[in-house]
Amino acid sequence: MHAPTLLTHSPPPAAVVAVAAWHCPAAPPATIVVSRRARIRPSAAASTVTAEAAQLLLRESGLRSESLPRHVGVVIDGHLRWARARGLSVSEGHAAGRPVLERMVRLSRAWCIPALTVFVCSHENMTRPKAEVDFLLQLYEEFIRDNLDEFCREGIQLHLIGDSPGRPSSLLSAASEAHEATRSNSAMVLMLAIGYSGRRDVLRACRELAAEALIAGRLGTSVAAGGGLSCPDLVIRTGGEQRLSNFLLWQSAFAELVFPDVMWPDFGEDDYLRALRTYQSRDRRFGQRK
Repeated sequence: MHAPTLLTHSPPPAAVVAVAAWHCPAAPPATIVVSRRARIRPSAAASTVTAEAAQLLLRESGLRSESLPRHVGVVIDGHLRWARARGLSVSEGHAAGRPVLERMVRLSRAWCIPALTVFVCSHENMTRPKAEVDFLLQLYEEFIRDNLDEFCREGIQLHLIGDSPGRPSSLLSAASEAHEATRSNSAMVLMLAIGYSGRRDVLRACRELAAEALIAGRLGTSVAAGGGLSCPDLVIRTGGEQRLSNFLLWQSAFAELVFPDVMWPDFGEDDYLRALRTYQSRDRRFGQRK
């Protein structure tokens, strides 16, 4: 009899490993290329940033490296509004968000944040105009393929979560191949939520419980950690909207929520640092008194 898991994976759920035991290696990672809009960007081109430089930036920002979140979730929102404000198409808005994600992954890795889950699109988003959805799915398939060598080099393990039937086989194949290539990596987990629904996630876990004839009280202990992954400590939603929109509903029960009023294509290093600073200013009590 097995415990049900949240977070539908493509690859199989059995491949999930616990984040809680992970640690940042003592040795610094290889040099990390970060495209920046601020301080350590000397020109419009991408710059090379060492782990030491990223740690220095962290200290200069007044953040405590020992109390950074172990799992950050981010709901990427604002592509269409960003594009319309510039007279661009929605596809151009989505495309402008890809380098932002690449920068966030690299900074998270350099700052030894063990897990990053990115809500690319929900199950409900899959009903948007076909041309937009097709472009978005192709964009993130290319993101996976183009960054696989870096994921392997930097110790980043990739997972794809979600279960919408509209996801193309080419995306699922790219994600499966990337997962197999990175499954032994332990420096950081990157989870891409594509066609994901928090409600469907919980419903499926409940059905597994019923099928296994487990008592309802086991739900809280058997799936609270999302199939082995630590629950998000911090959830960031860009675009100014203040809601989760069906993102990791069970796992985010005690997450700190931050809603920067900045569109995802404009979300930069300073915005990420500001969200981390807000997180460190919160008094996390998990329903208890101190």
